[in-house]
Amino acid sequence: MKTRGFLGAFVWTALLGCVYGQEFTSVAEVAKDAVAARDFGIQGEYLFQAGEKAFAVQIVADGNGKFTLVGHPGGFPGQGWLEGRYRIVYKGEVNGDFVDFKAAYMENGEDYQKQLPIPEKQKNAVAKLDIANKKIIFPTPGMPDRVAVQVDRESPTLGMNVPDGGLQLYDGRAKDKTNTDQIANFRKINEETGAMFAEFTTKNIEPNREYYLHVEFMLSFMPNAKGQARSNSGVYLNQCYEAQVLDSFGLRGENNECGGFYQLQRPLFNACFSPLKWQTYDFLVTPPKYDESGKKVSNARVTVALNGILIHDDIEIPGATPGCKPEANEPRGFYFQGHGNNVQYRNIWVQYLDQ
Repeated sequence: MKTRGFLGAFVWTALLGCVYGQEFTSVAEVAKDAVAARDFGIQGEYLFQAGEKAFAVQIVADGNGKFTLVGHPGGFPGQGWLEGRYRIVYKGEVNGDFVDFKAAYMENGEDYQKQLPIPEKQKNAVAKLDIANKKIIFPTPGMPDRVAVQVDRESPTLGMNVPDGGLQLYDGRAKDKTNTDQIANFRKINEETGAMFAEFTTKNIEPNREYYLHVEFMLSFMPNAKGQARSNSGVYLNQCYEAQVLDSFGLRGENNECGGFYQLQRPLFNACFSPLKWQTYDFLVTPPKYDESGKKVSNARVTVALNGILIHDDIEIPGATPGCKPEANEPRGFYFQGHGNNVQYRNIWVQYLDQ
């Protein structure tokens, strides 16, 4: 019995290693692995721009030299590409100094979960990524080739300092900015940078006051992981409403992906950046209201921007999402969920709107 249990645990551990793969929490770590470093340099965003015409590309690393390329006519999600338009998906693999891509399917703009076959005139569409020069060539019969070059977008709210009257819950933007006076409990601080790894809770903020919450986070690079195993965390407002944190780069955006309110509301756009880039969440929160007897008389309402792009516009939150506490009329802080991954957080602050 003991031997069988040991073997079972060994096999299960081995399987988990195959599913999740290695988790890289910094570019320096990635650089130590030649294959991961190559794939990390290939993943990211590329843009073809000709006048007012744009074709934005997101390349997702799928591990061991394989990639998914997602093309957005008009621009990046929330910045030209509009929900309801189609997306074209290519699959590719490293071939020497290039990555060869071939069109695989299209996603229907109205039913984003439905895959459509590539139209006849595009079914043999290919693309070639020049690894060294960081550009993608899309051959266009009878016309000049379209060339998309790698770009590096940054959130407009990245590094925004706490305003006068606001409360810095945790800074972590440098090794000497790790004051934990406003942290109730935490797992670990990144000694190299000062950022805090997921699984911690802030001390309570004042109840029943509207507030603005700013959060900066970094996803781990996990090219061999899939779905919910890919850099999973979450920001729980009032310790009961989870705004999902996940490596959802290149996906359409569901309620269980980055930007979604778990099991409740998908974002207007998937504004998630690629792993190992600092990203921002900005929340405008109206807490639920209660009468004198303690009965809830109005639901919470939330407006959210991810990387400066509006993804929820004054939505109603009818109740708690799974994974933490139920709703209650009491002082609470924020919970930054650990889900087995080393998602990092820094520059967390809150400002009350009635100041």
